[in-house]
Amino acid sequence: MTSKRNNKSKKPMNTFIQSWIVFIIIAILPVSNTIFAQDDGARAYWNARENTNIFSFQYLPMNLNASDALVFAPGQYIYPNAEVNADIIMGTWARHLAVFKRPSVIAVNVVGGNIGANIDAGIPMGFLPPEAALNESFSESSSGFGDPSVAFTTNLIGTPRLKSTVDLLNYEPGFSMDLALLVSVPVGVYENDKLVNLGLNRWFGRIALPLKYHFGVFAPGYMSSFEITPSVYLFGDNDDFNVRHTLKNEPIWQIESHLTHDFTRKFFGSIDMLYQNGFQSEIDGIEAGENLEIGSLGFSLSYEIEDNIMIRTGYSSNVFGNSNLETSVIKLQFVYSWNKAMENFKKLSGGE
Repeated sequence: MTSKRNNKSKKPMNTFIQSWIVFIIIAILPVSNTIFAQDDGARAYWNARENTNIFSFQYLPMNLNASDALVFAPGQYIYPNAEVNADIIMGTWARHLAVFKRPSVIAVNVVGGNIGANIDAGIPMGFLPPEAALNESFSESSSGFGDPSVAFTTNLIGTPRLKSTVDLLNYEPGFSMDLALLVSVPVGVYENDKLVNLGLNRWFGRIALPLKYHFGVFAPGYMSSFEITPSVYLFGDNDDFNVRHTLKNEPIWQIESHLTHDFTRKFFGSIDMLYQNGFQSEIDGIEAGENLEIGSLGFSLSYEIEDNIMIRTGYSSNVFGNSNLETSVIKLQFVYSWNKAMENFKKLSGGE
């Protein structure tokens, strides 16, 4: 009789654990950077239980071709008549917590890798690197660490405080809105006699209002959502650009959206869209190039390998905006999540 009672109790207990784990695993923290048109990612602003830690690692091979482009945007590595290739690695640590009783997240992002550009004639003489000559092509590269950033996100509407496992199980999301802030610190690799640098040598920040609507049954294997995130990037001045110049940029206005759906309990996908406009460059008070305009479409696929480990891949490419820009980004991301209370709960319930 005792054995039967234990078997019966384990079945709902296992469902209890699996449901909670899904909430942790899907809470992949946004990693924002101005390298090309990098988005936050699908389900980036889903919430997890308080005191959950997230560790994320991304590998991003990127390619950009600008044929006869008039855009001159050093912070995005876009130049007239240029071909750019980059291999970028991003790491993120984030922690879910409550701020004024609202579900919140604080995250620290680091970035590194290498980037190289082959640039043909087309940049004004005053902005050429010292070793380059007018109407001649030249190449530059940079490797090492980029500018790290700190991000903070808090819910404004629609999500209750998720303090306990019971809170998670009773959580039935509909519409929600968050406030997301990011500040990047200019300590990355920067050489003032180069156009191509991983560091930007200036502060920049981002303000975003992530909106999401959940529909369908909110249970593993059945969850769907529509997400849209309007945001703006604001840039400080680089007063040591190309040795003797001051670089200023207008804000970048951005809209990101995702349509996500669970295919199984462990596997979900999304259709992704990203649009960026702005970033007009001004060097020593003179406009250089035109506004940046990139509209990209892509997809993401995410699979839960184990209770605490997820792998994500995706691809995006621009399909509208500046017709003389061609961009492509491949994503490979690993996510590990850990919550002390839940790990102890699994031990007590025999979940190891």
